[in-house]
Amino acid sequence: MNEFSKRIYLIVKLTLVAFGIIVIFTTFIKTEHYANSVSLEAAEKIAEIRNTKYIQSVNILDSQVTENSGEYDVIQLQTRLKQKGYYPGAIDGIYGEQTQDAVYNFQISLGLEATAIVDEKTWTLLQGNTNSFPQKSSSVKLLSPDIQKIVDRGELIVVMTEYDNSPFFVENKRGELEGLDIKIARGLAEALGVELQINRSAKTFNEVVEFVDRGQADLAISKLSQTLNRAKIISFSHPYLTMRQGLLLNRIQLTKAAKNKETVEFLRDFEGKIGVINGSSYEGFAKQKFPKATIVTYPSWEEVVKGAIRGDILAAYRDELEVKKIVINQPNVALNFQTVALTDTQDPIAIALPWSSNHLLEFVNLYLQITNNHYSVKSLLDEYSELLETSSADKFN
Repeated sequence: MNEFSKRIYLIVKLTLVAFGIIVIFTTFIKTEHYANSVSLEAAEKIAEIRNTKYIQSVNILDSQVTENSGEYDVIQLQTRLKQKGYYPGAIDGIYGEQTQDAVYNFQISLGLEATAIVDEKTWTLLQGNTNSFPQKSSSVKLLSPDIQKIVDRGELIVVMTEYDNSPFFVENKRGELEGLDIKIARGLAEALGVELQINRSAKTFNEVVEFVDRGQADLAISKLSQTLNRAKIISFSHPYLTMRQGLLLNRIQLTKAAKNKETVEFLRDFEGKIGVINGSSYEGFAKQKFPKATIVTYPSWEEVVKGAIRGDILAAYRDELEVKKIVINQPNVALNFQTVALTDTQDPIAIALPWSSNHLLEFVNLYLQITNNHYSVKSLLDEYSELLETSSADKFN
């Protein structure tokens, strides 16, 4: 092979080697690209699966928003919560942690079982009136829990005894309740922007206190005397009426028991039978004021007075207002008694609240101050004279 042929052979050989390298390199690049494409496609598939699972989990969570899923959507829920000031976040339709917290806080404020899941009762309360909630463009200020609960409910629940007690609360001929306690209860409900619901299930004054203590009423406005025993379990407002304590003494029994002593001197060391209403503050007052007396309890004031007329007890013990009502409305019955107002005593009448309702207590006290609701026996009788009982003395026979 001559020199020229050798060169041609070498050039061809080098060309083939170069071509082979190019082919191999190109194949490698295509393979890598394919592998990357496969990896990218797989990653997209995984992301899609993950997103699907996330969406499914959100959908599952959304379906657990209510025990009866499908009644409403999360956007409606968030809108209601925002209107009421519980939800500060965006209306995004996702039942996330912020929405759950808002539901939980709403349930807590109303005294519901706090589950962060919207049951039928929670949703019903959320659908209530929202106009009374304070709103400020981008931010909404919450009321204190004790007042927020009342506003959310739309009702102020006030407990009173089942029997009428004029001039505090009495049913008129039209079947409507009237009196000082009714006036105060209606005024407080109006000031809170809610309806008034009166519960008259309590049979005694102490039971009225128990209703409040158990959380079955927001307030007790029931001619309720302040006592230390009651103050152990509930809170009292400032008094809206302060009275003295009074006695109806059976004239015949008094003459026999006093043995020529002056009435004031006799009462200092009173040892006879004294009648009071069962479950009233006067059970405790009698033990403190007359430690040597025998205390006899009756189911009602009428029964106490009847016992005193019959001579079963020497004295009927209650506040000066009830004593004056006997003198005013039952003059024939009053002839049986000598009336005494104990000048060294006080019977403050106030509103009872749960001990935890601190803000509501301040609200009630401010209302009493602003509306000047502080009465004397005279001013009370003057304003509500038409409500005083005018039935005949037959009720005491």
